[in-house]
Amino acid sequence: MTRILFNNRSAAGVEFMQGGQRRRVKARREVIVSAGAVNSPQILQLSGIGEPALLKNHGIEPVVELPGVGHNLQDHLDCCYHYRSRLPTLNNRLYPWWGKLAAGMQYLLFRKGMLSLSVNQAGGFLKGHPSRPRPNLQTYFNPMSYTAAPPGKRPLMQPDRYPGFVNSIGQLRPLSRGHLRIDSADPFAPVKIFPNYLSQEEDVMQMLEGVRLLRRLASSPELAAIIEQEVTPGIEVRSEADLIADIRARSTTVFHPTSSCMMGPDRKIAVVDNQCHVYGTRQLRVVDASVFPTIVSGNTNAAVMMVAEKAADLILGKREH
Repeated sequence: MTRILFNNRSAAGVEFMQGGQRRRVKARREVIVSAGAVNSPQILQLSGIGEPALLKNHGIEPVVELPGVGHNLQDHLDCCYHYRSRLPTLNNRLYPWWGKLAAGMQYLLFRKGMLSLSVNQAGGFLKGHPSRPRPNLQTYFNPMSYTAAPPGKRPLMQPDRYPGFVNSIGQLRPLSRGHLRIDSADPFAPVKIFPNYLSQEEDVMQMLEGVRLLRRLASSPELAAIIEQEVTPGIEVRSEADLIADIRARSTTVFHPTSSCMMGPDRKIAVVDNQCHVYGTRQLRVVDASVFPTIVSGNTNAAVMMVAEKAADLILGKREH
């Protein structure tokens, strides 16, 4: 979809590209946008819904002034610690070419084996400090390592040549909020994203709790017995200032963006009401993670399905009994 078509402020259809041709379809009842926390606000802005100054700057005629579109963006941040292992890990099986071939064939033929598994094999929800009333951190364990990977990437077929593994930590309830906005009227141009990670001091302190917790886990007898070396960031990074600098330098998204079309009662900051209707419009809803008022304290997949199930009932006109 490239944009929503309006008759006055009623969503009347959508425009999209197919085979290089621009096409339009009419909506008999409603238009439902479910493009995610990055592309849903992009589509709204391209369609004339958002901050008028931004839209006019890109030659888009405003349809509805809604300043919250693209704002209130939240995401989970993750900081990885890489270890060299005294025991074999998946690195030993996936680094050589014959290991890649065997794993690929096993998956293609039987849908089994290493490539059928999740990237993270274990994890948990933890308190960074005993005084915390509830878990504030999530840890992820990955039985392989890839220290040369680009930020945010985990190339399963290009692990380190030595046996290694990754343990990482992320904050569950970040306070920092960012924003995103279109940079062009071209629907295929990427949006500009300003995540504003770690802009709140509390977020920094909780991530600091997290990496210190990773160090405590690594020093436990069970893990210490198999860890040959902390490769990244390295044991020389020990002071609070150095740990915080490393968190800021190496932390990456875990791809949980939410809240950029936030649900709420105040249309000055929110985008949709409690029925997922876009404020100021008719026959238009947004149904995806972008409507979360705040990010959930864990993976977003199940929460998105719950939003979709509830929205489906609303769209069908079902009432609670």
